[in-house]
Amino acid sequence: MAHILDPAQLFSVAGTVAVVTGGGTGIGLMMAAALENNGATVYIVGRRLPVLEKAAKERSRYGRMFALQGDVTSRESLLGVVEVIRERHGYINLLVNNAGVAHGIMQKYEHQDIRSLQNELWNAASPRDFGMSFEANVTGVYYSTVAFLELLHNGNVRRAIAELHPVTSQVITVSSVAAFRRDDRPYSIPYTLSKVASTHMGKMFANILKDWKIRSNIIAPGIYPSEMTNGVIPDSHVARDVPLQRAGRLEDIAGLILFLASKAGGYVDGTVHITDGGRLSMFSSTY
Repeated sequence: MAHILDPAQLFSVAGTVAVVTGGGTGIGLMMAAALENNGATVYIVGRRLPVLEKAAKERSRYGRMFALQGDVTSRESLLGVVEVIRERHGYINLLVNNAGVAHGIMQKYEHQDIRSLQNELWNAASPRDFGMSFEANVTGVYYSTVAFLELLHNGNVRRAIAELHPVTSQVITVSSVAAFRRDDRPYSIPYTLSKVASTHMGKMFANILKDWKIRSNIIAPGIYPSEMTNGVIPDSHVARDVPLQRAGRLEDIAGLILFLASKAGGYVDGTVHITDGGRLSMFSSTY
C-alpha cells in the first residue's frame, strides 16, 4: 500500500515552542506570526516592550504569542529571558536569531578621483558602526544560541522520551543576501561583513551541535518590509534590482519558516536558504 503524505501533518508546527529575537517588527514578526498562527507557542524578544506587546496583541491568532523584553547584546538579559521560558516550559524546540542592526549605509556615487572615493569610505562608516553591527549581528547571535542550548537540548530529550514533537531542535539564524553580494549599490560594509560572519557561524553551529542533534540553518532574505529597509531602499531599486519586481511578502517568509520548523524540513541541517526574488542573480556575488 502506498504511503500517503498528509500536507497538514507534514508542515504542522503545532506543539512547537519557539523563540524569535527581534520579533516585534519586520521579518521577525512575520516569522513569529506564521508560527503562532499555525499552532506554535512563540516568544518574541526585543528591547522595546510596548512594540512587542502591540505585535503580540495584533498578530496572535490563538493567544500563544508572548512578549519578553530582552537585549541580545547583554548576556545578563539573555539569561533572564531563558529563565522565564525555563520556568514556563523547561524546553524550546526552535530558536530564531533574527535581531539585528544596520549602520553605515552608503548609496552608490560616481567618483571622479581616488580622494573622493577615499573620503566616502572613510566617513560613511565609523568605527562605532562596525562595533555596533558586529555586537548585534554576530556576538548577539552567538550568545543567544549558547544561552538557549540547554533548553534546545531539553526539547530533544522530551521528544525522545514521549515522541511529542516530530523534529529535532533547531537554531535558525537570519542573515542576509548582503552576505554574498560584492556590488557597490546601496550597501553597508559593516552590515555586510557582520552578515558574512553570522552566516558562517550558523554553519559552524551545525557541526558544533551535531552530537546533540540540534540543527542549525540560515535564512538569507533580500528586500522585505521592515524598519531597516524603510526609507533606505526605494521602490525604484526593487523594480530595478529584483527580477520578480516586488519586495518579499508575509507568505514568502512564512512558507520558508514553516518548512524549516516542521517535519517537512526535519532533514535539513547546515544549509543557507536565500529568499530574495532572484535579486542576488543581478549582482556580482560569492554564492
